[in-house]
Amino acid sequence: MCLTTPRTVARGTYDNGDMTEERVEVLDASGTVVGIAPRSEVWSQNLWHRTAFVVVRSTSGAVLAHQRALTKQLGPGKWDLGFGGACDIGEDWADAAARELYEEAGIRTPLRELADYRWDGDGSREVGRLYETVSDGPFSFPPDEVATAEFVAIEDLDAFLAEHELLEAAKAMVLPYVR
Repeated sequence: MCLTTPRTVARGTYDNGDMTEERVEVLDASGTVVGIAPRSEVWSQNLWHRTAFVVVRSTSGAVLAHQRALTKQLGPGKWDLGFGGACDIGEDWADAAARELYEEAGIRTPLRELADYRWDGDGSREVGRLYETVSDGPFSFPPDEVATAEFVAIEDLDAFLAEHELLEAAKAMVLPYVR
C-alpha cells in the first residue's frame, strides 16, 4: 500500500491527482484547532472554524456593500459589508483576508486589522479577524460570489439598511466598526 500526503493547490486538496473537497481547520469553543474536516462537514455540523473578512472603504469613506449571489449556501441574496470566508489550513489571518478579498472583489490592497470576533449564529460558528482597506476599484466580482455591489456613504447607511436585508453576522461583527 502506498500512502501519499495530499498537497494543497489553490483552494482544493489533491490526493493522487484527484480533486477532493476543500478542507478547513475545526476549532473547539475556545478557538483552539482540534482537527481538520471537509468544508461540507463544517457546514452541516455547524463546527467552529477560522474566518477572515475585509471591509472596503472608498477614498471618501463610503463602505462597499454587496449582495451575495443567490447560489451562496449562507445568506443567498442578502447584503454584506465585508468580503471574506474560511481560512485555509495553517493560513495566517491577514493572508486569508487578502486572498478572500482578491477572490471576491478582485483587488489587492494594504489591510489594516480592526478587530477579533466570534460569531455563533445563522448556521455558522466562526472565530476570526476583521480588516479594512481603502480602494475605489476597479473591482471584479465573480458571479458565484457577488450579485451586485455599491458604495454607501456612512450618512446614508441607516437608510440603505432599512431597504436591504443585511446578514446577521454583518450586523453584529462589521456594522459597529463601519459607523
